[in-house]
Amino acid sequence: MSEITLTINGRQVKGKEEDTVLEICQSNGIDVPTLCHLDGLSDVGACRMCVVEIERERRPVPACTYPARDGLVVKTSTEQLEKYR
Repeated sequence: MSEITLTINGRQVKGKEEDTVLEICQSNGIDVPTLCHLDGLSDVGACRMCVVEIERERRPVPACTYPARDGLVVKTSTEQLEKYR
Protein backbone atom coordinates (compact mmCIF):
# COMPACT_ATOMS: atom_id res chain seq x y z
CA MET A 1 0.00 0.00 0.00
CA SER A 2 2.33 2.74 -1.10
CA GLU A 3 1.46 6.39 -1.30
CA ILE A 4 1.26 8.04 -4.72
CA THR A 5 0.99 11.64 -5.90
CA LEU A 6 -1.35 12.79 -8.66
CA THR A 7 -2.10 16.20 -10.11
CA ILE A 8 -5.83 16.83 -10.22
CA ASN A 9 -7.06 20.14 -11.63
CA GLY A 10 -3.58 21.58 -11.18
CA ARG A 11 -3.38 20.56 -7.52
CA GLN A 12 -1.04 17.87 -6.20
CA VAL A 13 -2.87 15.31 -4.07
CA LYS A 14 -1.91 12.08 -2.33
CA GLY A 15 -3.57 8.71 -2.49
CA LYS A 16 -2.98 4.99 -2.20
CA GLU A 17 -1.66 2.89 -5.04
CA GLU A 18 -4.68 0.53 -5.03
CA ASP A 19 -7.29 3.34 -5.22
CA THR A 20 -9.21 4.48 -8.27
CA VAL A 21 -9.04 8.05 -9.52
CA LEU A 22 -12.57 8.60 -8.14
CA GLU A 23 -11.58 7.40 -4.65
CA ILE A 24 -8.59 9.74 -4.59
CA CYS A 25 -10.72 12.66 -5.79
CA GLN A 26 -13.30 11.99 -3.09
CA SER A 27 -10.72 11.59 -0.32
CA ASN A 28 -9.20 14.95 -1.31
CA GLY A 29 -12.51 16.84 -1.49
CA ILE A 30 -12.57 17.07 -5.30
CA ASP A 31 -16.10 16.79 -6.66
CA VAL A 32 -16.73 14.30 -9.47
CA PRO A 33 -20.37 13.61 -10.34
CA THR A 34 -21.50 9.98 -10.06
CA LEU A 35 -24.69 8.10 -10.75
CA CYS A 36 -24.01 4.35 -10.64
CA HIS A 37 -21.23 4.43 -8.00
CA LEU A 38 -22.48 2.98 -4.71
CA ASP A 39 -20.27 2.13 -1.76
CA GLY A 40 -20.02 -1.60 -1.25
CA LEU A 41 -20.76 -2.52 -4.87
CA SER A 42 -18.33 -3.14 -7.71
CA ASP A 43 -17.89 -0.23 -10.10
CA VAL A 44 -18.52 -0.82 -13.80
CA GLY A 45 -18.38 2.71 -15.22
CA ALA A 46 -21.68 2.21 -17.05
CA CYS A 47 -23.30 5.60 -16.44
CA ARG A 48 -20.24 7.61 -17.62
CA MET A 49 -21.09 10.48 -15.25
CA CYS A 50 -17.71 10.30 -13.53
CA VAL A 51 -15.63 10.63 -16.70
CA VAL A 52 -12.40 12.59 -16.35
CA GLU A 53 -9.60 13.58 -18.69
CA ILE A 54 -6.26 11.87 -18.09
CA GLU A 55 -3.15 13.24 -19.74
CA ARG A 56 -2.07 10.96 -22.64
CA GLU A 57 -5.46 9.20 -22.85
CA ARG A 58 -7.25 9.72 -26.14
CA ARG A 59 -10.72 10.11 -24.67
CA PRO A 60 -12.41 10.62 -21.30
CA VAL A 61 -12.32 7.64 -18.93
CA PRO A 62 -14.58 6.70 -15.99
CA ALA A 63 -12.86 7.73 -12.76
CA CYS A 64 -14.60 4.94 -10.82
CA THR A 65 -12.77 2.20 -12.72
CA TYR A 66 -9.52 3.91 -13.70
CA PRO A 67 -6.64 2.77 -11.47
CA ALA A 68 -4.64 5.61 -9.95
CA ARG A 69 -0.92 5.69 -10.69
CA ASP A 70 1.85 7.88 -9.45
CA GLY A 71 2.29 10.97 -11.62
CA LEU A 72 -1.13 10.94 -13.32
CA VAL A 73 -2.42 14.32 -14.46
CA VAL A 74 -6.22 14.49 -14.23
CA LYS A 75 -8.86 17.08 -15.10
CA THR A 76 -12.32 16.63 -13.62
CA SER A 77 -14.13 19.62 -15.10
CA THR A 78 -13.65 20.89 -18.63
CA GLU A 79 -16.00 22.13 -21.32
CA GLN A 80 -15.60 18.83 -23.20
CA LEU A 81 -16.44 16.79 -20.08
CA GLU A 82 -19.53 18.89 -19.36
CA LYS A 83 -20.80 18.21 -22.90
CA TYR A 84 -19.96 14.51 -22.60
CA ARG A 85 -21.85 14.11 -19.33
